[in-house]
Amino acid sequence: DTLKRLRSLLIPYMLPLTTVYFFEYLINQAVSPTLLFPIDEVDANSKIYSRSFIFHNYRDYYVTYGTLYQIGVFVSRSTAHIFRIRHLYLLSFLQAMNFIIVVLQSWNYIVHKPWPIMLLIIYEGLLGGSSYVNTFLNVLNDVPTKDKEFALGSVSIADSLGILIAALVGIKLEPTLCNRQVNDNRPWCKLE
Repeated sequence: DTLKRLRSLLIPYMLPLTTVYFFEYLINQAVSPTLLFPIDEVDANSKIYSRSFIFHNYRDYYVTYGTLYQIGVFVSRSTAHIFRIRHLYLLSFLQAMNFIIVVLQSWNYIVHKPWPIMLLIIYEGLLGGSSYVNTFLNVLNDVPTKDKEFALGSVSIADSLGILIAALVGIKLEPTLCNRQVNDNRPWCKLE
């Protein structure tokens, strides 16, 4: 009986939440530590060195990304009453696309300034927060009253499962991205 009840929650609620959190935390734990840019830049014509006015150490990027991510989560969770999302798989798809974009950036160094990446990180937080709050709002609206408590408790493990799987995948992904960057003459992920 319990497995039957869980199965009814898997496709509409648990799987979308797990996949959003999988991609979200794969970005947070494995990709964003490699989304780095030079702190000191040299103007090719005048050979003048300029230092970033925000980032003084390479670790400052990661801290900034984490803050921007949390801002996105806060905004999306605070505005769910305005922007309701019923199709949770849309958020999974968008977060997967976000993951592909940041992996391509880490691998190929397409964008040479941090600002577009910072916007993507806010967007990542918006997607994750929206997925979380809308999943539980949909459970509250769609599940019969007698099953709500079981449904809320069961669905609540889905985000943690996505985070756990992301951590395990990230153990291999982050060093792979970092080594690729070092081989591409971008050793910033190995610097303090």
